[in-house]
Amino acid sequence: MNVFQIIKKYLIDNGYDGLCTEECGCAIDDLAACGRDFSYCKPGYRVDGCTCGCGCDFHIVLKKPTKEKR
Repeated sequence: MNVFQIIKKYLIDNGYDGLCTEECGCAIDDLAACGRDFSYCKPGYRVDGCTCGCGCDFHIVLKKPTKEKR
């Protein structure tokens, strides 16, 4: 196993969707896509939609989103 396989297995086994920092995030299927040092990234959860105005499809956040009650 390589480092990416180990990290991906950990994320899946623990219910995470990817990695994130305050500046960026990446989905589990495209880890460290930015090509930057990912040693400071933390496990996170996917939130669909763009909240930063950059036009992205999703964000990875540290706190697990709660489902809205209807």
